[in-house]
Amino acid sequence: MPIFKIKNKKLIELKSKTFPTERELQELIDENLNEIFGLEFIKREFGGQGLSIDTLAYDPQARAPVLIEYKKDIFQSIIDQGMAYLHWLLTHKGDYLIELQKKLGKKEVDWSQTKVIFIAKKFNIHQIYASGFKNAPFELWRYDFCDNTLLLEPIETPKSDASITSVLKTKEAVGVAKQIKTYTVDDHLKKASKKTRLFFEKLQKMIKSLDERIQENPVSWYIAYKIRFYNFVTISIFRDKLRIYVRKNKLEKDKGKKFRKIPSSYGWGKTPVWKFDVLKEEDLDYAFEVIKESYTAAPDR
Repeated sequence: MPIFKIKNKKLIELKSKTFPTERELQELIDENLNEIFGLEFIKREFGGQGLSIDTLAYDPQARAPVLIEYKKDIFQSIIDQGMAYLHWLLTHKGDYLIELQKKLGKKEVDWSQTKVIFIAKKFNIHQIYASGFKNAPFELWRYDFCDNTLLLEPIETPKSDASITSVLKTKEAVGVAKQIKTYTVDDHLKKASKKTRLFFEKLQKMIKSLDERIQENPVSWYIAYKIRFYNFVTISIFRDKLRIYVRKNKLEKDKGKKFRKIPSSYGWGKTPVWKFDVLKEEDLDYAFEVIKESYTAAPDR
């Protein structure tokens, strides 16, 4: 994708470059993990038994480990490499917990939400399709470097109902698939009554109408709606209610004081979190006004 600089109403194309070394790119991103991905940095070069994971991180919102790999060669296999890293981590959980506690203190860890982020200048079509298999918790990010400007964009991957183990029939892949779970909206809706499902579908449309950039991200115990990495609202689905969580220092639109503040001792991040249960139709509009307030305050908006 060509990138142009505007000067005196003229377009000047910026030339794409590569970093002199992969390490320079890695250090730049590692030092800005929170600004880019909302992640907390733990350590570089982590692993053993012939494996060396470039960067180890922690996702405070999903409460899960994140592995980051910088790829030089677009012909390397994402499936094999990603599964090898995940298998090593899940069989050496104690090593991760030691490094996590040394760097960030004691944290809750949901191993089922572990993922691998691959960052490269290019990805081929096989890598893109491979990352879309069910139970393949991979994210692909393409970077470009132009005139002292770093560009990062997520690669959309076609989602498949086929499990990763249908194409990678190894003991390691089977072991990873048993512990790692990728969720869909339908997974959450299975527990909902017909009325609760209708409430969710209506609220889902309302939230998505706010901004075409909003991403829907189902994880183990909620469905998140975010701009880039920041979850401005999450929804937990129960049989007879929706539980809404929003992030903001102070709620102006909560006129009826119906939202309850989550205690800071829960460790859910620096920005206060508030919750509200949707039990009836009229609760949807009330909740949406506060959701819009949280969206407006999102730092990535």
